[in-house]
Amino acid sequence: MEENERNQKEIELQDEQNYNQSNQNEIPALHNINIYDESNDAFHNQNQYNNNDPNFSGNLEKIKRHRRGKNEINDRNYQCPDCDKCYLSGPALTTHRKTKHGYGNNGEKRARGRPRKDCINENITNNPQNKYLFFFNEEHRKAFDDNIISIDIIKNDLRIIFKQCQQELFKEIDNIENYSFYQLIIDNWEKEEPNLVQECFNAINKIDEPLNKIQSYNLDGILFFYLKEFYKNTNIEYFWFMIKFIVLLRECINKLRANLVKKEENKAYSEIYNSENVPDIFNDFILEFMEPYDYFGLNKDELIELIQHFCYWLNLKQYTQLHISLLNNK
Repeated sequence: MEENERNQKEIELQDEQNYNQSNQNEIPALHNINIYDESNDAFHNQNQYNNNDPNFSGNLEKIKRHRRGKNEINDRNYQCPDCDKCYLSGPALTTHRKTKHGYGNNGEKRARGRPRKDCINENITNNPQNKYLFFFNEEHRKAFDDNIISIDIIKNDLRIIFKQCQQELFKEIDNIENYSFYQLIIDNWEKEEPNLVQECFNAINKIDEPLNKIQSYNLDGILFFYLKEFYKNTNIEYFWFMIKFIVLLRECINKLRANLVKKEENKAYSEIYNSENVPDIFNDFILEFMEPYDYFGLNKDELIELIQHFCYWLNLKQYTQLHISLLNNK
């Protein structure tokens, strides 16, 4: 009995050895033979890797394509648009662009770290609200601790402006003391509650009833409020620029809208009407009023910046419902 079992085990062992030897003769050991080496028989054996064999799920070209390594030179058809690197597949190129060039999943570059200073400035420049809020943060506009704008400085500024522009704008006024806007500013500058006209006509039609409190001030009063609101935000030099702009704007509007004022009223347009239509006048202000006189010595680019700030303020305070639209004169 024991002898029969021993004989049976010997037969099974011999059969297993014969089977393994037979398989080794028929199937190449893939871990020892490089099937991508054209010098090997396995590479050229068309019968063994026949595409027509129903028991074979793929072909050599598919295996070769699947197993390509990073050092493969041929078939690198995916080139990075940001550098000269080429890759074998789209996913490999995508990974490269993410890791080396900072692109996100949406194909756009990711922001990394703190925004650069020029990016912050660009955001302020392109956003009207930010541009208004940070207007006086610019170095040439910001206030200094020892830079107090007193009533004497304002008087002096107005006298200089009057003298500079008298031939062009104030021929009929022999003395600045007779200039109504000068008197309005000086008389009300230090008052907590300025004594300004609170009943005026709309810039389009005259009305019998006074407008609501926000819209009731005449243009002279609104120009005064603009200077009064921001004089502490700026320095002496830039305030001179601001007050000269305001004076020139007033005289321009009074000149261009003089036909709306009756002679017997003996007043300027800015003393009778409000500021509703002021934004509509700025193209004429620049092209017809400022440009022929070489901008009265003011820098054109800075003037446009200040115009935009003033118009945003007008709209914010509800002194007008209009928005500025400057034409590009090139």
